[in-house]
Parts: sequence; structure tokens; C-alpha cells
Amino acid sequence: MNIRWGGSVWELMLVKRAVGTALSNSASGGYSTLLRDGARNLVGHADLLNGKRAVAGLVAVSAVAGGALTAATMKATPHLKTKFRSAAQDTAEGAAEAASDPVEEPETLQGPRLRAV
Repeated sequence: MNIRWGGSVWELMLVKRAVGTALSNSASGGYSTLLRDGARNLVGHADLLNGKRAVAGLVAVSAVAGGALTAATMKATPHLKTKFRSAAQDTAEGAAEAASDPVEEPETLQGPRLRAV
């Protein structure tokens, strides 16, 4: 994957390096492939790998995971609908019973009411 910008070519690359090492800072503000240890001693070079295959692999894994999640959701939906439908009916019945019971206002709330003008 090459991107041309400002007279430069940018490529997506993966860096393979040993544990406990870090890439060196380059003069251009990026990183160089020189590896340094914790004491900033030069210990070798990093390997640069093609990023296209990594992106293709991530896309494939995402597609498989998304398909599996979709299939699981579709399989679980009827069971969830039944469970939530009964809970919603219980709530609706409770609300209907509460609405049928007359609620009396306390004496302090009876009488003239204030309203905003």
C-alpha cells in the first residue's frame, strides 16, 4: 500500500523487533530500523514486513468474527424477544393496575395552583 504525498512515498509496514529493544529516532522525526536496548546501545536492526498481508489478515478475521456474531445474535433473538415480551407484559399489567387505582391528592396540593407567566 503506497501513498504518495509531498514528493515522498509512504508504505504500510510492520516492524519485527526483539523484546526489550526500541527503534531509534531518525533525524527526519520518524524512526529508523536501528534497534537500541534500554541503555540506548545499538543492538541490531529491525525487520520490516509487508503491511498489505497484515491488513488483509485483519480484514479476514474481522469478517469471520462479524459473521459469527451476526449468526449468534440471530439465533438468540427469538429467545430474547420471548423473555423481554413477557417482562414488558408484566410491566404493562402493573401499569394498568396502577392506573385503575384512583390517586387522591394530599390536602396541601389541593386548591389554586401557581403557573408561570
